[in-house]
Amino acid sequence: MNRRYFLHLSVISAGYLLAGCEDRGATDKKQSQKPPEIDSDLEKLSPQVEKLAEDFIPFSQKLKIPSEINFPQASKPVFTAQKSEVNIFEDAKTEVLTFQGDLPNPTIRISKGDTFDLNLVNKLADPTIIHWHGLIVPEEMDGHPKDAIETNQIKHYHYSVNQNAGTYWYHTHPHGRTGEEIYHGLSGLYIVDNKDEESLNLPKDEFEIPLIIQDRRFDNKRQLLYKDPNFLQDHNGVMGDVILVNSTPLPFHEVKTGKYRLRILNASSVRTYKLAFDTIEKFLLIGTDAGLLEEPIIVDSVVLSVAERVDIIVDFKDKQVGDRVILKTLGFKEGTNMKMNANYPSFDAIMDIMQFHITEEFQDISVIPNNLAIIPRIKESEAIQTRTITMEIMAGGVWTLDKKPYDMHRIDQKVKLGTTEIWEIKNTVHMAHPFHIHGVLFQVLDRSGKINFPTDKGWKDTVLVMPNETVRVIMNFTVPGLFLYHCHILEHEDHAMMANFLVEG
Repeated sequence: MNRRYFLHLSVISAGYLLAGCEDRGATDKKQSQKPPEIDSDLEKLSPQVEKLAEDFIPFSQKLKIPSEINFPQASKPVFTAQKSEVNIFEDAKTEVLTFQGDLPNPTIRISKGDTFDLNLVNKLADPTIIHWHGLIVPEEMDGHPKDAIETNQIKHYHYSVNQNAGTYWYHTHPHGRTGEEIYHGLSGLYIVDNKDEESLNLPKDEFEIPLIIQDRRFDNKRQLLYKDPNFLQDHNGVMGDVILVNSTPLPFHEVKTGKYRLRILNASSVRTYKLAFDTIEKFLLIGTDAGLLEEPIIVDSVVLSVAERVDIIVDFKDKQVGDRVILKTLGFKEGTNMKMNANYPSFDAIMDIMQFHITEEFQDISVIPNNLAIIPRIKESEAIQTRTITMEIMAGGVWTLDKKPYDMHRIDQKVKLGTTEIWEIKNTVHMAHPFHIHGVLFQVLDRSGKINFPTDKGWKDTVLVMPNETVRVIMNFTVPGLFLYHCHILEHEDHAMMANFLVEG
């Protein structure tokens, strides 16, 4: 590959790695054409643009599928937060953080009613803790930063899982370092099953694929780059130019001509994706953060902000053996007017994510049910109180909630156990924010903005609040203790955009 062309791919105006044309993946013939010479002056590029080795070819590495830890069959597993060297790229080792020595970290799989039992050992230089994102667990099991364990300490996790089947996830949550630890590897999927979902006969086994999407930066030695001290804009959120799926850069996955269930997590730092397929116009949205929707929704794209999950069905029935289908993001120009690091593709960049290779014909006679789940709607009349939470940026660029930088030991809200409340989440900034609440699942009542999000129809633990928009959510508080609510842009929560609420009996 021409080196001048390759390095140009690492900047926002580039084509192949970053944006590409809408029809770029339509045929292998187009991909085999020699790229044009780019008239760019390499001397003017930022040092961080010296990225990957020039021989990297998109869609050349096979998608890694995480191993699974299945409860209750598994003997008590151990997660050791540790430094490791792994092959993100096939030709080099990258220094990362892992729980069991490799990436992607294992997927935890458990059925409703079963008991989760795991030990966390901290072999990092700083305190850390794991948060089970979306799981309703006792306070001492939730992974609050106040409970972070020191180097060489052990945290025992033991709790019952009693909630909807769904696609959840786990990640470390130390105050001030959550972004950096997740960026370097400390996260994974957490799937809850139940008998009701099993009876729907949704695609499973090889036809059920977990996809953890993250944009990352690498230097020319294949090492991860996090915040660039020369760009204060990285404090608004760290953008990357290389898409990893299950810790695999721009991978491919072999599929048959049938239906596939894709469980997708956005585990990036700040980037919101607008997911679509280049040669498949429609697909089914069947689930959101905390379980299945009441019925499938036909969509041509779906917006996925940081920490959100979607459950979709894509059907390759009309494809031929040898065809290629690209999963991409169309760009989400509505996401921000804030200044970001200009060396990396912006929110509105069209980016390829992965490619599906159709390798085998398959007679798929399965049918996706019209009715998936029953979602009891919480009535507004049941709420005993309405609170307003304001997301803002203070003088000096300090990201906050209600003008109060986070204090681990301050109680910002008190709520009564067993009650229902409405929270109005008000965004005063020209940037969309994913808002996450620990210890509860909620339903979206309405939003003041103009964009319709089909994901609002399901159970949620994270909701995207658009610039200058107010979103109203309603929830029941069923677990006592001290929990967090925060923006899930990782650099924002690490900064100060987080608060505590106490659920008391």
